Amino acid sequence: MKQNTLLSRFTSWLVSPAVFGSISKNFPGEWRLYEYYVDEKEGLLHFLPEDLKCENQMMQLIFSEDNFVVKAQLPVSLIQNLKSGAWSVAKNFITFVDSANFRNNIEFQFAFEKGNLKLLKKDERGMIEFFGFFKPIDGSQQSIKNS
Repeated sequence: MKQNTLLSRFTSWLVSPAVFGSISKNFPGEWRLYEYYVDEKEGLLHFLPEDLKCENQMMQLIFSEDNFVVKAQLPVSLIQNLKSGAWSVAKNFITFVDSANFRNNIEFQFAFEKGNLKLLKKDERGMIEFFGFFKPIDGSQQSIKNS
């Protein structure tokens, strides 16, 4: 019995996003922002789904196997600079690659939790430039596993 339990845990781990290379399989599809935080001079601002709706703010990330497109209406300069390009993953970081100028590449820390995507970008002082929570748009994800 103990061997079966150990084997099933190992098998579960092999198909989880924790295994190198399988993380990127969770990205392809469309993701919609439903909540975010930004650190402004006056403090940490938190935008809930109803705030996004009232202020006509939105962000949609579309990932193919190796490219991304961002459709956004957010008053966040970091996000306004994201349009489209290639993307790559290393450990728990995703880099949005600007093919025209590598100095414009933007790296986010990411996590998948309960089928949702979290993206975090801090500046050199540790201030939150953007911390966004994204839900998959129905039917667009392949198979998202909880991690």
